[in-house]
Amino acid sequence: MNKISNWVKHCFEKIPISQGYVLDLACGKGRHSIFLSDLGFKVLSVDIDKNSLNCFNGKLIIKKDINVENINNWPLAERKFSAIVVTYFLNRTIFPLILNSIKKGGYLIYETFSEGQQKIGKPSNPDFILKSRELIKLSSKMQLLTYENIYIENSSKHVFLQRIFVKNV
Repeated sequence: MNKISNWVKHCFEKIPISQGYVLDLACGKGRHSIFLSDLGFKVLSVDIDKNSLNCFNGKLIIKKDINVENINNWPLAERKFSAIVVTYFLNRTIFPLILNSIKKGGYLIYETFSEGQQKIGKPSNPDFILKSRELIKLSSKMQLLTYENIYIENSSKHVFLQRIFVKNV
C-alpha cells in the first residue's frame, strides 16, 4: 500500500481548487502528503508513528506526531482545511471532529476497509472495518459526490473497501 491511492488521485482531479491547506490524517510514510504537496497544496501530515513521519519531507509539508485516536488530543479543532484525506484508518469516535475540520466548500476523501475484509485478511477486528454503507451514514451532513463499496483483486492485493468523496456545503 505504498503507492498513491487511485481513489485519492481520482478525487483530486475533480476538485476545482489547486491550492489550500490539506490534512493527511494517519499519513503513514507520507505517500499522499508528497503527492498533495507536489500539486501545490500546503499539507499537515499527522501520524502517531514518529518513525513513519521521518520517512518523508517536502517544502509545503508540516508534520505532527499526534495520537488523534485519543479524542482529547484532537489537535485541529481551531483549524479548517480545504480537504482532508484519510486512507486505511478508522476511528468512529473522531469522525465528527474530522468533519468539523473541513471548511465550507472543502472536501473529505476517505478510503478504508469494508465488510468482507475480515474473511480474506487483516484487519479482522470489526473496530477497523466499516459496516455496509457506514461511510455514507457517518458523513450524512455533507454533500455526497461519489461513493464506492468495492472488492479489488489483482496481483498485489485483495481488499474490500469503502470510499467516499463528500463536500461541506
